[in-house]
Amino acid sequence: MDTPACCVCSQIAGDAANDLIARLLPEQSYVRRILFENDSFAVIPSLGPLTPGHSLLCPKVHIRSFASLDDALHPQFAVTRATLVDALRSLYRQEVHLFEHGMARNGDRTLCTVEHAHMHFVPLPEGIELPLDRFMTFDGSLASLRALTRDDEYVLYVAPDGSSRVLTSAGGVESQYMRKLIVDHLGQGGEWNWRTAPHAHAADEAWRRFVNAS
Repeated sequence: MDTPACCVCSQIAGDAANDLIARLLPEQSYVRRILFENDSFAVIPSLGPLTPGHSLLCPKVHIRSFASLDDALHPQFAVTRATLVDALRSLYRQEVHLFEHGMARNGDRTLCTVEHAHMHFVPLPEGIELPLDRFMTFDGSLASLRALTRDDEYVLYVAPDGSSRVLTSAGGVESQYMRKLIVDHLGQGGEWNWRTAPHAHAADEAWRRFVNAS
């Protein structure tokens, strides 16, 4: 069941009053910023984008992680994920890295102030290899992700070649862990915390560029 207070649910539903991007751009007329969607998933631009095109794939059902996604939706998720990767590669001419900081099924720890599953898609220059020594390699399926994480918090990473890694029992990993890791690895002194540097205009521009190219 959707939770009215959830900003992701609100953005997907077109609720201007609780749409974070819209609230940060009060000078603009309201618009529902969805890159694309289908019956079960919607793609929105990320606030605090690490790079141009940084996007979030979100299930329309209000769940806390992709490990909790209903098995019946796994095939559509795979297709939607591949579609978004291809679209971002074509538009930005860069490789696309994926990550998720999945919340535990139960508990009161809310990551990044957003209690709604969202997978990050980040276009990055070719050849980027992140330091992920603590992560375990696995087959990348959501079924395996669920089995490995056992309803606990986790960090998921998918490389441009499709290889997948997961850091399990990640309760001790700080919120926005992957954001900071990517920025630090790029060595560009960029801002990684979306709460202090939301850059709503950049998120709006990502949405406009994607829609205009479609």
